[in-house]
Amino acid sequence: MLQEIKGKLAKLLATENLIVEHRTVETAQFDVVRRVLTLPNWQISSIDVYDLLVAHEVGHALFTDPRDWSLEPEWCDVPQTFVNITEDARIEKLMKRKYAGLSKTFYRGYSDLNDSDFFDIEDADLDKFSLADRINLHFKLGTHINIKFSEEEMVVVNATANAETFDDALMAAKILNTLVNDESVTNIPENNQQSGITQESEQQSTEPAPPTSQEGESEDSTEQDSEQDSEKDTENVAEKGEDKDSGGGETATDETESKTADSLKEKLKSLAKMTEEEFNYVTIPEINIKHSVVSAKEIHEYIQNCWSEWAQGAIEENVHSWYKHHAESRMLVQDMDFNKFKKESAKEVNYLVKEFECKKSASSYARATTSRTGVLDCTKLHSYKYSDDLFKKVTVIPDGKNHGLIFVLDWSGSMADVLLSTIKQLYSLIWFCRKVGIPYDVYAFTQEWNYKAGRFSSLEKKEGTIWINDEFSMLNILTSKVNNSTADIQMRNIWKIASSFTDHSGVTPPRMYLSGTPLNEAIITLHNIIPDFKKRYGVEKLNCVILTDGEAPIPSRTVVLRRNWEHEESIRHRRISDNTFLRNLKTGTVRRLSYIYNTFTKCMLDDLKETYPDVNILGFRIIGSGTGSSNMINQYTNSYDEAADARVSWRKTKSFSLKNCGYDSYFVLGGSILSNETMFEVKEDASKSQIKNAFRKSLSSKKMNKRVLNEFISMVA
Repeated sequence: MLQEIKGKLAKLLATENLIVEHRTVETAQFDVVRRVLTLPNWQISSIDVYDLLVAHEVGHALFTDPRDWSLEPEWCDVPQTFVNITEDARIEKLMKRKYAGLSKTFYRGYSDLNDSDFFDIEDADLDKFSLADRINLHFKLGTHINIKFSEEEMVVVNATANAETFDDALMAAKILNTLVNDESVTNIPENNQQSGITQESEQQSTEPAPPTSQEGESEDSTEQDSEQDSEKDTENVAEKGEDKDSGGGETATDETESKTADSLKEKLKSLAKMTEEEFNYVTIPEINIKHSVVSAKEIHEYIQNCWSEWAQGAIEENVHSWYKHHAESRMLVQDMDFNKFKKESAKEVNYLVKEFECKKSASSYARATTSRTGVLDCTKLHSYKYSDDLFKKVTVIPDGKNHGLIFVLDWSGSMADVLLSTIKQLYSLIWFCRKVGIPYDVYAFTQEWNYKAGRFSSLEKKEGTIWINDEFSMLNILTSKVNNSTADIQMRNIWKIASSFTDHSGVTPPRMYLSGTPLNEAIITLHNIIPDFKKRYGVEKLNCVILTDGEAPIPSRTVVLRRNWEHEESIRHRRISDNTFLRNLKTGTVRRLSYIYNTFTKCMLDDLKETYPDVNILGFRIIGSGTGSSNMINQYTNSYDEAADARVSWRKTKSFSLKNCGYDSYFVLGGSILSNETMFEVKEDASKSQIKNAFRKSLSSKKMNKRVLNEFISMVA
């Protein structure tokens, strides 16, 4: 939880969709190209220290130049440690300038680090520390400890403090390197004035370099004089070496290193939780819809061929005539049932069209604006003393957006008993769409199409992505691209198959068998189906309806590994745990995944909605009798009142709605209310009371039947 919070903090500080990862690493890293900030799993009790470290790393991401400066002749001799010190001071200054509130965070954070002796300076004589260490301590702990500098050393301090650009920090590091090597600051290139160093700082530079020759002597000095000068230089160096080694008997240190920086680095490494389970990050795989989505033409050609081959095979193989006759008779009955339903639904579809037009008109009127400026209405000039409504009114009604529909149908085995009822509701919506000219596509997710054919998806598996089983496919069973006669044939085919599952009769093509519930894989595929649909139809506002009856299994993640007995690495899959995060490369959002069915699917839906915010996602969950409703309420409701309201609604209408489930709206419906069997039937000798009750029941049933349809109309209009 803490990692998620600090990840969001890093993104906010960076003011971009920065990708933040927490991994089992010792130090923080930043990938400049991919814009990925990797943070260790720090075990830090101080929130201020944690925020300090996050802000520091974001500062590098925002302000540090990614170029390899060590290859540049001007800076190649500058130690990396010195650059780290001056650059740290610069980026922290810029972060505090960008976010004023960080000043307190840095103050308290470094105070906590100092109290814990992260710099190994407790009971130490700070005056004997190297110049690099003292500069590092000054800019990190300067408000907590007193660091002394000579007049010459203040040149470096001022240069570091005044650094605004990365080159300024490099120049400050170069000045530090010059002083450490006992050279005069006058030997520093003159372009230091362009690096943000003030003239005042330059004036504070130390004494000039010791002369190499006597004043006034000619250039042609004797060889003897040169030897004497050389001896003097040797003596001076020796004296300086003695000064460094004196004072407490401490041994000389490498001036190009920083003990305090190394100490801080090592202490932070010790805080990194290296024994914890590794955090894993996955992305949505790029799916080629040409391979994973089966066209309506291919599907229905296969269905028709299967039935033709079956009929021919039944004759040739002398299948029992009674079985063949029964199957053929059943298919004729299914055709008659379809015709009857289509005729009965005509009134309902017309009702939907009327409701749609009314709601669309009402919505347009509500958004209409009336202009009260512009051309004067001369017929109203006489009323100027008591009314300022003197302008001609022009009402502007905004243009409506082009709408589209994508239906995603659960083609799993548990749908068998309610599949036909679901198809009925779906067909009413399809006929409505065809009548008002709304483009649509109906997809059924399955694992049988490829499996039965021995044909598998050619989806390329990449490490760090969600694993998609080769058996998975999306069947585009119905589409608005075909004419009315073709649409009628396709709808009859699906009707017959659904009827066969419901009443366990008829002939079902093997590749159209019901399978598992790859709902999560279907949601992943929508990442590619949605933009393709919008492009094909020029849709501005897209609505996606998912109809399912159960939870979906959690997919795996793709890994590359080589087992001990194998010679080469191979693509495999591993389970997704609670330490797995979904990373959206388009939005930069990182979400923790869960190994709980409904929570995982919610995360996938949230990711889809964030990627396509202009798409409405409506979910319909169909459940049977028994404890299904209670389980749904217990799993998905977040409060006692919400659960109580859902139970009351279920008792009255066999339906209820849920919030915060990943959908814009999520409706739970009993399978019984999806049936269209609502005819008003009574016995011939029925009493008035019986007739009244039967009529009331019929009306109530019809009202509930329209729930899905009315919700759809409201959404689209």
